[in-house]
Amino acid sequence: MVAEVKPARRRADSPAPRSSRRGRVVVVALAVAALTGIAAAPIAATAGADPAGLQAVLGIAGGGTADADGVAGPAKSRPLQSVDDGDAGLRLRVSPTISTSLTLSAPVTITVEIENATGETLAPGRLRLVRAGAAIDDESELDDWLATAGESGAGIGDAAVTLAESESRGLAAGGTALVPFTIPPELLAELRGSRIVGLGAELVVGDTVVATGTDAYPNADVPANGSVAVTLVAPLTVPVAAGPSGLIPSTQLENWTGPTGVLTRQVDALEGRRVAIGLDPRILASIRVLGSSAPPSATAWLERLTGLTNEIFPLAYADADLAAQSQVGLPALLSPISFEDAMDPANFTTAPEGGDTGAGEDAVEPTDAPAEPGTTDAVPTTEELLAWPYTRTDLAWPADDTVAPGDLAYLDAAGLTSALLTPTNVAPVEGPTSASATIDGSTALVADAGLTEPLRAAAAAQTDSEWNAATGRLLSELALDAGSARTTVLATFDRGAPARSDRVSALIDEIERSGWSTLAGLADAIGAPPAPRTLVGEPEADDRRATVSRMIAAEAEVTAFASILADERQLTAPTRRDLLSLLDVAWLDDHGAWASAAGDWLIDQRDIVGSVSVVQSSPINVVSTETGVPTTIDNGLPYPVTVLVEVDPSNGRLIVEDRIEVTVEPESRSTVVVPVVAGVGNGEVSLVVSLTSPTGVPIGNPVTIPANVQADWEGLGAAILATIVVLVFGIGIWRNIRRRRRARAEQGADATGEGAEAATVEGTAAAATDTTEASDDEASATDASATDAESGARG
Repeated sequence: MVAEVKPARRRADSPAPRSSRRGRVVVVALAVAALTGIAAAPIAATAGADPAGLQAVLGIAGGGTADADGVAGPAKSRPLQSVDDGDAGLRLRVSPTISTSLTLSAPVTITVEIENATGETLAPGRLRLVRAGAAIDDESELDDWLATAGESGAGIGDAAVTLAESESRGLAAGGTALVPFTIPPELLAELRGSRIVGLGAELVVGDTVVATGTDAYPNADVPANGSVAVTLVAPLTVPVAAGPSGLIPSTQLENWTGPTGVLTRQVDALEGRRVAIGLDPRILASIRVLGSSAPPSATAWLERLTGLTNEIFPLAYADADLAAQSQVGLPALLSPISFEDAMDPANFTTAPEGGDTGAGEDAVEPTDAPAEPGTTDAVPTTEELLAWPYTRTDLAWPADDTVAPGDLAYLDAAGLTSALLTPTNVAPVEGPTSASATIDGSTALVADAGLTEPLRAAAAAQTDSEWNAATGRLLSELALDAGSARTTVLATFDRGAPARSDRVSALIDEIERSGWSTLAGLADAIGAPPAPRTLVGEPEADDRRATVSRMIAAEAEVTAFASILADERQLTAPTRRDLLSLLDVAWLDDHGAWASAAGDWLIDQRDIVGSVSVVQSSPINVVSTETGVPTTIDNGLPYPVTVLVEVDPSNGRLIVEDRIEVTVEPESRSTVVVPVVAGVGNGEVSLVVSLTSPTGVPIGNPVTIPANVQADWEGLGAAILATIVVLVFGIGIWRNIRRRRRARAEQGADATGEGAEAATVEGTAAAATDTTEASDDEASATDASATDAESGARG
């Protein structure tokens, strides 16, 4: 079952973790109202209301009278109420001077601390020390006594018995004063049988009670009739930074692990004590990724942590908010992806054997020979960086008052089968209760309100009186519970408010030495018989869940965008770590700072996914059937990226043949030409150039480049060129023909004049030739006859 509303009743001194934060708004309103009252004092006086009491408290002149001691006279006014929420007001704390319990058989020294947090000077007055008029023997009576402080201007009430009075001096704004009292035993004799003694104080200025305070302490004279087993759980975390810090920087580690650093102080407070520790794995990873370059103080701190005997269980990485992850609908809890991007292999080297370079009498003289290089070890894996010998790994520790219906089942599915819950996240039950509980079928350990609230107040106490008062209330609860039917109870330290190691150590010692309690382990609390409890639904604020959803969506965009890298983890790993650090539950104490840091981170992620894009170019002209579209890609990342360039024409005048893959070097530009072919017709075409990753994820915004297609000019130009060639050659041939004809004509004219003269000569020569030829013919004939005659004679 899930209760829809919280129980209305709450202890007056309970600084409920989240409601106290909201109370700051009320404080501001009260301050404004007070200033308004001061400004309206003359009007009030005119109307018959005398503001002298308020003026006396704040030390403002002009109202009432003063006696010889400087105390304001009997003028009446509305009393100034104490705002006991840690931010403003007058606060009174009453505590034994040297102890956190009372021994009524001897004189008791009591100190009253006055703290002026009003912002105005407090006038002198009288301080009255009182005690409860009756014994306090159960929790309801204790709650009633602690709730009487600040109820009205009439003081603590008629049930209080005055023990002593003392003058109080004026107190400047922000000041603190201690007023001691010594009380004889007879004044407390009536309460010697009471297990709890209630003490209180009233601060009176004039006749006005301007502040009251009540506290309670166990009576050491009453023997304990049993003890309560108390399991204490403390976080081991780091403060939130101004922005996301998925890994703690080396300089910060050196500071925090130094002699007075926050991590050192936490270990100082918990070492050697039976307190379970919730460890943020980010601390381990931040030291180990540095390898040999880690600050010596950090490696020494880690070695010291190894030697702790405490029960240790892991928190979420960076102590990320578990309930928020459930309520935004994540399929599983977020965890780190990798740390390789944060490691330098050079920091993980092993010196060669025999490589001792220490000086001494037996040291080897240096030579000019090159030194043998060290051996590079494999960088540790994510599992190795986060590894730790945890006592158990099935615990979930959600932030205070954040668990809603369904969250416990979500954590069960993640393997976190036992949840640590604040008391205000679970409906109260009557009678003594133990920590172990079952809620909606899930196992839970519910912290005890009466112990957890004073435990946290004592851990953060700034003064001894404040620590004594908080510790006294805690011991009073234990004294009342001693001998009850409860088995093991749980009390948890705060994860947001800074704790002082000396206060924590002293507090744990008080609980351990107390006759009313013993310290127990987590196994004792979880192993106790569970009681059925009812969850009080406390979903996180709508605006916070909306912002977390936007952050997770932004991370998903970066993950998809990272597919342009050869190793996607170069982007996804640091993005996931920073996201987890922004989910740190410590941010819940300052929603404004968290919202600002989350907004800046979202802007950074948008810049990352926009860091690779197509550069807008001027219009282009396409005058051939086959050409290319020049495209410039800008890479603003410090890593090389591989993208596919795709050109999509708006019509069929251009046809794109294929996509082009290009690799662009880190923080540079590269130009690639995408081939296109002219289609049918000429005219204007819009070319949409876009990028995708090799896996098809769109990268950046598409860019439109106008193009003018005139592909027919290519054929026309060829025809014109051919015509020009033909004409040139034709004219040349015609000119050669004419030249030759002219030459022949000229040769023919010359030949005509010479022909007649040559004819006579030729005729004479011809006649002579004919005569000669006739003579030759005759001679030949004679020779032939002679030859024939000679042949006949021989025959």
